[in-house]
Amino acid sequence: MREVIETSLKLFGRSALPCLPLATLSAMLGQLPSAYDLARFGEIVPITAESIVDKGGTWWTLYVVGTLLSLIILAYLLLKQRHIATGGAESVSFGGVLVRMPAILLFCVAGFFVMLVAALPFALIAALIPFPDAMRALIIFLPVFFTAFAVTLGWPSLVLGGLGAFAAVNAGLKLAVRYFGRLVLVAVAVVATLIIMVIVGGLAAGLLGIVVSGAGEGVQNSVIAAIVLVCAAFALLYLNAFLLVVCEDLQQRSQPPSAASSAA
Repeated sequence: MREVIETSLKLFGRSALPCLPLATLSAMLGQLPSAYDLARFGEIVPITAESIVDKGGTWWTLYVVGTLLSLIILAYLLLKQRHIATGGAESVSFGGVLVRMPAILLFCVAGFFVMLVAALPFALIAALIPFPDAMRALIIFLPVFFTAFAVTLGWPSLVLGGLGAFAAVNAGLKLAVRYFGRLVLVAVAVVATLIIMVIVGGLAAGLLGIVVSGAGEGVQNSVIAAIVLVCAAFALLYLNAFLLVVCEDLQQRSQPPSAASSAA
């Protein structure tokens, strides 16, 4: 486990600067609906059962377009990080990502359906039994989180291995079931690192916000937003690197001893 964490952090460090512009663009595109809310209402409107009905056509257009473009860039980032990890042995093709877009979209739809099915029994339990609100939220969140994590394990197989959407989802679920204990440790490590990133980003945003406070509220908010965006981009790069290394590790463990030794 320690080797996986160290390798993923090394890959993250090596790919941070060359991949940061694309990761920042991906984060920006994913926030197009929020930017629209800010421009229209002066604040980000949380997505709830009530507010989602009031979202107009422009908001949904920005959501769909932003999500599609963000997915394209994330897939390309994974290719670039593998290119860096292999020392240039693997090729990087943006056109290849575009060709795979139907499979990528189907993968997202299938993954969402799997998460919905996994969460449904727990949602029923939370609805039928009078738990406290915090406990009810936890009962629903945990299966969704681990199912999402399991499905995401199929992302490298989809983008890098050329598997179909359903085959990639199935591959991720199989790895998650077979190495559940190891993946729990991985999930804890990922969450802990992201929490550290959030804390560091929050401190940086707060300090720079104070430094530029004399320039006016608009400048201050712009600086804070830029810092948050860069932190989100670093988080995307870290998650991509971690996912790439973890999946490679689990796939090697899944091979028969003879195949693993010959691959080495």
